[in-house]
Amino acid sequence: MFDFLKDLDKDICDALLIQLRNLWTHPSTAIEGNTLTLGETVFVLEEGLTVSGKPLKDHRDIEGR
Repeated sequence: MFDFLKDLDKDICDALLIQLRNLWTHPSTAIEGNTLTLGETVFVLEEGLTVSGKPLKDHRDIEGR
């Protein structure tokens, strides 16, 4: 875990880690040509569902497959 999170409440720590995951996942896949928006990326990560009209490859990239 990140040292700067160690003194925070567990709920806050968990929320920040989710935010970091979202904000790191989207740009890193966008650089590679992924067409999902940040909102769509969060949706895929949190719900595990696909976004209509978007390539399956983009969803797999977000999931790390």
